[in-house]
Amino acid sequence: MLIRINQILLLLMIFVGGLGSPLQAQQNIIKEDWPMFADPVMPQEYKILVVGENLISTWLDALASEDTEIRIDTVQTLRLAAQKNIPGLEVTIDPLIAVVADSETPKTIRYTAASVLTLLDASKAKEVFISGIKKGEYEMSVITESSLIKWQAEELVDIWRGRFESPKSGTLLRLAINGLAALGNDEDRKLLVEFSRNATNGNALRIDAAQAIAMYSEVPYLLEAAELLNGSTVDLIVAANLASPAPAESNQSQALQVLKQLCASSAYAAAGIAADALRQWNKVAVVELADVLATHQNPRARNAYVTALHDTVTAENLATLGSYLDDGDPGIRVQVQKWLVEFAEQDTLLPGVLEITEGAVNAQSWRLQEQGMHLAVELEQKHLAPVALKLLRSDRAEVLVTASWALRRLAVPETLPQVLAYCQSRRSDFLKETLPRELEYEINEQFAHLYQMFGQMKYKPATPLLMQFTKKVEQLRFRIRASAGWALGKIWEDDLEGASGLQDLFLTRLTDEAPIPPEDNLVKRMCAIGLARIGSDNEATIDALELYREQTTRRGVPSFSPLYTGSVWALTKLTGKTYPDPVTETFNEGPWLIQPFDPKLLESCLLYTSDAADE
Repeated sequence: MLIRINQILLLLMIFVGGLGSPLQAQQNIIKEDWPMFADPVMPQEYKILVVGENLISTWLDALASEDTEIRIDTVQTLRLAAQKNIPGLEVTIDPLIAVVADSETPKTIRYTAASVLTLLDASKAKEVFISGIKKGEYEMSVITESSLIKWQAEELVDIWRGRFESPKSGTLLRLAINGLAALGNDEDRKLLVEFSRNATNGNALRIDAAQAIAMYSEVPYLLEAAELLNGSTVDLIVAANLASPAPAESNQSQALQVLKQLCASSAYAAAGIAADALRQWNKVAVVELADVLATHQNPRARNAYVTALHDTVTAENLATLGSYLDDGDPGIRVQVQKWLVEFAEQDTLLPGVLEITEGAVNAQSWRLQEQGMHLAVELEQKHLAPVALKLLRSDRAEVLVTASWALRRLAVPETLPQVLAYCQSRRSDFLKETLPRELEYEINEQFAHLYQMFGQMKYKPATPLLMQFTKKVEQLRFRIRASAGWALGKIWEDDLEGASGLQDLFLTRLTDEAPIPPEDNLVKRMCAIGLARIGSDNEATIDALELYREQTTRRGVPSFSPLYTGSVWALTKLTGKTYPDPVTETFNEGPWLIQPFDPKLLESCLLYTSDAADE
């Protein structure tokens, strides 16, 4: 029995209300380096996708239905399933091909089925697709021709040629351009070249034709490109694409001349294309075009120059490469920083890399400061830690967070008193909510790194501050509070009596069940771990840990809840007992427009509506 799930969903939304979307995760500048999540090591949650029982067989039954609406919902469901890479959809290929081949089937169903087959990369559908295109089905062309090019459908070459003889649609012409470039002969590519050069054709189509030549041709069209060098911006973009394929050795001199002129042209896009093309076979020539490319407005052009520098690096030009740590394009900056780390492994280049690193962290540019600190960490330049201290008060989010991360990673004991002094100087800003609004989140992330630094280095003078920030204070975010709790556990590991009031603080936070505001589970987890680390094995601690272990065990199955994993780790450390690992959950994608009928869903919906009516 089939049920159209959208009907039930509508009822549920009427009586229960719609579901909220998942919270968007905040982007962390230093994304994956949080000691408190790695120490101690905890089981990591993951879920396994399973295909619901009878799900695909239900879709196959629905596809064969005589009800048009059900068939429409089915092909739409299959399309969504294919987009989600649901396994097992191979069995739908033949039935879908049959749907596409049936001219009596409504077009909406046929064309949606065709789109599913392209998503499944079902090359078996090649013949039925070609048949539809030969019959002049516009929609079939639009949906399938990109796949047919990939499947080497040379049967369409004549059709594509015909579109140039009597063009009727820009969309179909664009498909023909790609098809002929990929599967046509030399004459077809010459046709595309001439089409791209003809100013009477639309600018977008001209560029499309030239780009297709650049992608598929094995030879450049240098003479044709040269004739466009004094033309319009579109002419120059076309020329750059026509000249892009790598030349034969006999044509390199001519290609060099054409591409150099294009690199120096006023056409923003053309210069980037030309520089990138030239770099593929003549890196030295790109480096020699420094006066044109080094500060080019087009990031693609600059990147070609920077990459050529990398490919031809010497101790003499290393500093030039290092200057791009200050580039306006973040991709270029980060790539250069990674290259410099690699170059530091070479004895001849190491002194230059260290000089670049020192200059960057001490520069005025925030971009240089940020990348310089990454270099300092990667190269273990501990003497630069005092510079990172100064950068904690930067007005750039990128710098102030990176500085705290760098200080933690460099781990220089002499910096600890100054780091603590800095944290204490901003304590009132947290409690009085006077942090700069535009930097509030980043300063919280900064402090989380610094507090974990105190923990990793077991810096006891930070204890009063950390205890204050572990408390449930409305103005403090949970991540900074969790980091403070984690740090306290590390500092006072195996020292139950060392910090007055710490055991009570941990236990109070762990057992806090006040609903407004509720205590965060991550804070509770760090307090559970902290209790175990300091050796709190009294009855109150054990009872609290056992309670949370039981509460986070669902129907006898341990979960990946922060409280379960934290409580179990703590109990094992304190008692020596072992507990089962969390069970990996399975999940089904959905709900789907068409899915197997579930009587329980209908019963619960009807029961709810009945109760609502009684009220």
